[in-house]
Amino acid sequence: MLVNCTVTSAVFTVGDNVVSGSDDRTVKVWDLKNMRSPIATIRTDSAVNRISVCVGQRIIALPHDNRQVRLFDMSGVRLARLPRSNRQAIGWNINIPALLQEK
Repeated sequence: MLVNCTVTSAVFTVGDNVVSGSDDRTVKVWDLKNMRSPIATIRTDSAVNRISVCVGQRIIALPHDNRQVRLFDMSGVRLARLPRSNRQAIGWNINIPALLQEK
C-alpha cells in the first residue's frame, strides 16, 4: 500500500544531497544522483516542519514544537539533544565567500 505524505521542509546541501522532512514524522537524506531510496531515514516523535543543516560539519538540526532540538549526522545517527530553555539561542556560522569559491 502506497501512502502519500506531505513534504514540509527541504534543505539542499553543498554536495549532491537533499534533506527532507514530512508530516509522516520522518526526515530523509537523499542522494540527488539516485532518488530511488533515501540514504538515511530519521524517525521523529512529531511531524517535521523545520530543518537546518550545518553543511561543514554535516549535522542536521531538527527543532521540535516542545522547544527541544535534536542533532543527527547525515547517516541518521542521533548525536545529541539540546536542552530546553527560553533563553537559549542557537546560531549557524556560514562562510559565504568560501561557498562561492567552491562553485
